[in-house]
Amino acid sequence: MPNPVFKKILVPYDGSGAADKALDQAVKIATSVDRENRPNVILLHVISEFPTHHFIERPARSIKTGERVTLSMYLKEVYEMMLENAAAALAKKRDEIKKDSDFEIKTRVLAADHIADTVIRVAEKEKVDLIVIGNVGRSGMSKIRTLGSVSRSVSERAPCAVMIIH
Repeated sequence: MPNPVFKKILVPYDGSGAADKALDQAVKIATSVDRENRPNVILLHVISEFPTHHFIERPARSIKTGERVTLSMYLKEVYEMMLENAAAALAKKRDEIKKDSDFEIKTRVLAADHIADTVIRVAEKEKVDLIVIGNVGRSGMSKIRTLGSVSRSVSERAPCAVMIIH
């Protein structure tokens, strides 16, 4: 049996309907290959950062302790919670898929300024063969349901094949 075309599939996943469809397609691709040659799937969630150094250092209440902290510290706590929640959501999604599948699924959660740049960097670092991405995500940037800014940028600059799911 020849080696599969795709050995690693990257799925940028934000929990949107389009991301769910992209993940479903990646699972179909992975399970369509005989068991010995199934590709690995990487679920990637990128949380957009915003610069906190621009905020006035006004006091706020800590989410974790209830103590008074600076606004920057408060926002850092919010980001930490977002990262933890995203990691838990991806782990849950991975476990759901693993019940019915027998291929490796990794999860990664990152915070970054530019989501598309991060997807590209992960694809390069992980040497993925295919990116399966939804046409629009949670940002709602594309109201006319064509390509969202992230999927467009990824498709134009990816180091591998890109499948955009509508």
